[in-house]
Amino acid sequence: MDDDLTAQLRTSLRQQQRVLRSSLILNPVENIPFAEDLSVAASPLHGLYNTDKLRTREQRAETDHQFSGRGALEQDARDIYAAWAEALRAEDMTFRLLSGLHAYIVLFMAMAEPGQTVLAVPTRAGGHVSAKPILERLGLEVVDMIVDDSSMRIDVEATLAQCEKRAPDYVLVDRSEGLAYEDLSSLSSVATKRSIFDLSQYLTNVLCGDHPNPFDWGFDLVVASVHKNFPGPQKALLATRKIDPEWQHILGGVSTYVSNMHVTSTYVAGLTLGRRLWLSDYSHRMLETAVLLEHELSVRGVPVVRRSSDAIPTHHLWIRERDRATAFQTYERLEGCLIMANFRLLPYGLGHGLRLGTSAATRLGLTVDDLPRLAELIAEIRERGAVLALQREAQRFSESIWARTQA
Repeated sequence: MDDDLTAQLRTSLRQQQRVLRSSLILNPVENIPFAEDLSVAASPLHGLYNTDKLRTREQRAETDHQFSGRGALEQDARDIYAAWAEALRAEDMTFRLLSGLHAYIVLFMAMAEPGQTVLAVPTRAGGHVSAKPILERLGLEVVDMIVDDSSMRIDVEATLAQCEKRAPDYVLVDRSEGLAYEDLSSLSSVATKRSIFDLSQYLTNVLCGDHPNPFDWGFDLVVASVHKNFPGPQKALLATRKIDPEWQHILGGVSTYVSNMHVTSTYVAGLTLGRRLWLSDYSHRMLETAVLLEHELSVRGVPVVRRSSDAIPTHHLWIRERDRATAFQTYERLEGCLIMANFRLLPYGLGHGLRLGTSAATRLGLTVDDLPRLAELIAEIRERGAVLALQREAQRFSESIWARTQA
């Protein structure tokens, strides 16, 4: 039976790889890491325990347990942390965390107490669907920011007025989707304890200066996964604007709740950060392709939601259909042609539709010159369905994008 399962899994993996290289990934929360950088995860280092703390011999002797022969791993981890901290303009950071939601759990377990309040982005405005349940399960009270549906933004003035009546202990900007990178700088100072900004959807753009840095806005902490907007490993970071006793307390909690930092993923994140010139170009292209694809789809009659002309754009796009059934039909028709999107209930009361993004496709080599044909394909598939001629044309298009990279 074990041999049968092994054969089944190997066959499935080969088939998935084949299909993937004929697909176009337009899901905005997926990305493709560099195979060269990711190769360290398949090395013998993958199974090793280590710490990210540098200690003297005397300090090691005072701890309750140590793993021998890991000094080089510890030093490399600190060097990677220093490089990422510099790139984020942070004083310190950690890569112990496994994903964005894991970061929320560990961070708030480390720093918050039951009964405290968290001001957060509601799901209606693109807040992460899991953030509120996580925080409430930890005994925290979640207070929603006030939403302006008509402008598809947080109503900052109304939210500030709400905070004057009752200041929250924490502020969490936890947006998982949105067409604009909003200026929420004035909300960074209303928390009595800490303000946190989730960069998962904007990480590359902030690193490269195409989006404002939340630390410049006064936020105390940032969290981010490095496998969505950034083409890194399945991993998350936590960074601080300044090192203070509260940060040391948080790190102590992180060490308690995460037993191993999974060093190979940390190496991958460090190696990919080293691609600075490529990342700068990638950040610009990711945003440019999103804005122009939105335009090209609109010209062809696809019901995209248009972002404000004065907005700082993200790499997200939304197709808004008239009802759930039509949205799911469009989703299935695109999937039938191996154009992968995300079926969603859209924010701001827009109803059901599709969420698209250009992070993975741009990583593979999508350029502005490809967008008219891509928009035409999406429009035709949406209208005619996954007919054989469109399946073949979409496959040729996607394979031509994959052929530009060594992923």
